[in-house]
Amino acid sequence: MGKFAGGPKDRQENQSPLLRRAGLYLGVAFELPGTILGGLLVGYFADGYFGSSPWLLITCTATAFIGAFIRLLQWVRVFARERDGSGGEKNDSAN
Repeated sequence: MGKFAGGPKDRQENQSPLLRRAGLYLGVAFELPGTILGGLLVGYFADGYFGSSPWLLITCTATAFIGAFIRLLQWVRVFARERDGSGGEKNDSAN
């Protein structure tokens, strides 16, 4: 069988800059609230299981907020490098 599509790196190079940025922004838009909602759900169900309402809900939600804030700072660095053009390497993950 022939090769129909290139790898992820080939696809990334063929995308327009507008689509790449839109994809990154959508990723942020879903990742940050998803992190907080995940912490909220874990805390809610852990409280139901352990009967410690509302302490695990508060703890897990606060931890998720801290994690989302750290992730937001990572994304800001990625976007600042992209805006300045001094990225050095093409890495879209905010790690």
